[in-house]
Amino acid sequence: MAPAFVLLLVVFSSMCSAIYVQNLNGQWIVSCARKGISVTGQVPGSMYTALIENKHIKDPLYRDNDVKLAWIGHENWTYTRYFQVSSAMAQSQSVLLVAEGIDTVSTVFINGRAVMGTDNMFIKYTLDVKPFVKPGNNTIQLSFQSATDFAKKQADTYPYTVPPTCTLPVQHGECHVNFIRKEQCSFSWDWGPSFPTQGIWKPIYLKAFDSAVIDMATVEVAPDSIDQGWELRTKTFFNVNSRSPVTGQLQIKLDGTSIAETHSVTLTSASNMTAFNISVPKSAGVKQWWPNGYGKQTLYNVYFVFTAANGEVTSQRRRIGFRTIELVQDPVSALPQQGLTFYFKVNGFPIFMKGSNWIPADSFQERITKDRLRLLLQSAVDTHMNAMRVWGGGVFESEDFYDLTDELGILIWQDLMFSVALYSTHQPFLDTVTEEVTYQVRRLVHRPSILVWTGNNENSMVLPWFGISNYTLYYDDYVKLYVSTIMPIMQAENPNRVYLTSSPSDGKETVKEGYVAKDPGSQLYGDIHFYDYGMDQWKADRFRIPRFASEYGIEAWCNYETLKDVFEDSDMSYCSPQADHRQHHTGGDTEMEMEIMKHLTLPPSGTPEPLRFKNFIYLTQINQAMSVKSQTEHYRRHQGSLQDDGRGLTMGALYWQLNDIWQAPTWASIDYSGRWKMLQYYALDFFNPVLVSPFLDGFDINIFVVVDQIPTVPVRDPHGRQLTFEPMSQFKDILNSSVERENVLDLTAKVGHDVNGVVTIEMYNWNNFQALHRWTVPYKLNTTAESIFKQGVGSMMSEAGCSSKKDCFIYTYVNDPTAGINNWIYLAELKDSNLQKAQVTIVNVHQDSDRDFSIDLATTAIAPFVWLEAGSIMGRFSTNGFLMVKPTTMVKFTAWKDVDFHTLHNALTVGSLMEVYGAWELQ
Repeated sequence: MAPAFVLLLVVFSSMCSAIYVQNLNGQWIVSCARKGISVTGQVPGSMYTALIENKHIKDPLYRDNDVKLAWIGHENWTYTRYFQVSSAMAQSQSVLLVAEGIDTVSTVFINGRAVMGTDNMFIKYTLDVKPFVKPGNNTIQLSFQSATDFAKKQADTYPYTVPPTCTLPVQHGECHVNFIRKEQCSFSWDWGPSFPTQGIWKPIYLKAFDSAVIDMATVEVAPDSIDQGWELRTKTFFNVNSRSPVTGQLQIKLDGTSIAETHSVTLTSASNMTAFNISVPKSAGVKQWWPNGYGKQTLYNVYFVFTAANGEVTSQRRRIGFRTIELVQDPVSALPQQGLTFYFKVNGFPIFMKGSNWIPADSFQERITKDRLRLLLQSAVDTHMNAMRVWGGGVFESEDFYDLTDELGILIWQDLMFSVALYSTHQPFLDTVTEEVTYQVRRLVHRPSILVWTGNNENSMVLPWFGISNYTLYYDDYVKLYVSTIMPIMQAENPNRVYLTSSPSDGKETVKEGYVAKDPGSQLYGDIHFYDYGMDQWKADRFRIPRFASEYGIEAWCNYETLKDVFEDSDMSYCSPQADHRQHHTGGDTEMEMEIMKHLTLPPSGTPEPLRFKNFIYLTQINQAMSVKSQTEHYRRHQGSLQDDGRGLTMGALYWQLNDIWQAPTWASIDYSGRWKMLQYYALDFFNPVLVSPFLDGFDINIFVVVDQIPTVPVRDPHGRQLTFEPMSQFKDILNSSVERENVLDLTAKVGHDVNGVVTIEMYNWNNFQALHRWTVPYKLNTTAESIFKQGVGSMMSEAGCSSKKDCFIYTYVNDPTAGINNWIYLAELKDSNLQKAQVTIVNVHQDSDRDFSIDLATTAIAPFVWLEAGSIMGRFSTNGFLMVKPTTMVKFTAWKDVDFHTLHNALTVGSLMEVYGAWELQ
């Protein structure tokens, strides 16, 4: 018996004709014949969530269920539902089936007849099914083939091996993901599980009409050099009734202005696109869109309305922002061997890109809500990020995601979905990639937040590794895919945006070298990915000095409270089988231990579990936060200087990674639950628009002040438009003199507010709240990053009366000590220093509003890495993981949902470093 499905039928009528839209989302029957399973499941959705909702399986993220449930991905699943078609709808000239996302390999049947095959998760499928539907009862069925089986069959029939064949054993994953156009990490990754989904992961519906309907409208915003205004380069793509030409009126209107144009058009199934350039003169007064921290994110709606001669009306809306983006790759000096710059100008203004990398927020896309995305992306904005890289092993993100990045001012470095692999180049594969890239670029071209397109993640870097046996073969395939196939699409569909064939790449130098750079990690060109788990990442002396760092990071466990959702009490040990199972990075546990031991001491062996595990998690997060802090500050310090060998002028720092896909040790700064790890709190400081950054420079303490470029003097851009911000001047030619190399990046003396101030430097003894000595340093910056103090460690110790590096540390702040712009540096490794066993306590809690609280803390001694937790209550603190140098301080807590005072008060706990080695007890 057929279940009662909800029918949604929308009718757009005008005169005697109508357009019908029938939603096919909702409940479907999800079945697996071989296993005898038949359940109801929601669309959009996957077979995993259908099985979860029907309690057929337990939480796939619980313990090692990813392996226990691996059978699900190896079966073939079928989606079936019944739907009604009205007589009026059936009599329409065209009845389109539109599926915005099918995951992945399926055959579509309507009323038992095969009508279409699918093999790509990233494209929208549209088919006229009028010959197959009938008035009254109808059925639609999608018979899926296991993605893992399909990939294996493709690999088995290919004439040669395309590496890598399988994921590493530690990842508990699947093989040959590079043979299927599907979310690459769904076969597992070194930070995530394997869940090779099948299902309808985006909306599916019928659309019936007699004339033509808008399929997609695109807008590319470009400056108009003649009028000093703007130009909207629009294209409108139609689904057209194939039986006869369709005439009508297309109106394109820029909301909020008087700009509107109407064009008479004639459409056929073979000629179904229109292109019009619309002038937006300076007199229209549109405002520019700026990234976070540089101005407002002003957005405008562009409406496309088509009225056919028969009266049918169809429309689409695109939301745009007026901004320019330029990737500047100019010689840094008269010496060609010193390379090219690599930085982005937004609206003519050079921006240091501060941010992170994004992976899919869940293994099951249907579970990702806009509220969840907002929490993650707002967290990025709250920590001063202005850029994010959407990594090439996940998915092209949802409209909700890009709506939020447009609204929040997060520039998106957008990879195409190819990652750490070589790929097939047989013609059917290239054909589906062509359709995929064309569709996705058209879908996203109007987005002001899209910064740059990149062809893949790390594939040019791994090509030499995988191609050892036959490099020429794989090189030719690489060029065929990213250059011969994809590049022409980019040039045709989005000529105003830069397309880089890979990340990392050497930019123009990569093109010059045949699209595979000799050294894709060069510090003199393009962007780099940098990982070195053997080095001391708390110190800057071995970090690279690149033009742009688009990936770098280090692992740490997720928060202890988050693990409670998926671990049993017996699992709460970092030596437990379940903890070992969660570690998908080869040697990751050993690396974390060794990294900790460079600076700290592991929890004492006599500490009982799970306390020892909780303390270990805390130490991994300290190590991650300090490591990424050190590297990020290093990159920010080098934005305004050039080394003798040509390194420097660094203009981007995107750490790996912002978010998590499950509860595990990963590189994320926000764990799967949404809780901030210590790293996310540290980003509040190392991405602050004003940064004070002390570091050990040989035997000296060197202190930089770094500011974002926020000038206040009105100037004009290349079109003569007045700007609020003053553009950075061009890089000067560098002469041979090392003196001339200093401060090569001339930002002018008017960099903006906070370029004048006072840095206070204090030396403390670990056992005393009173500073031993204080240095006061007024500064006035001429560039965005300058050293304002440099002195030998021994000299400073002598001045302060500190007899041993083990006894002392340096604390520094800008202007007001309560303003929160501060930093510190130890003189001896903390494991060797004479730290006191501080006892940090919560003295009082005040409720400021329904969700805002003030927490008064007290400590008996100077306490490094003070760490507050709120148990199961979700929210964030104003600071965390900090050095407490005074007997008392106050920290704010903001809950993400309403919470009563007593619940929060009872949930709050606090600890610090030395309690790991003392009496920090589990609450």
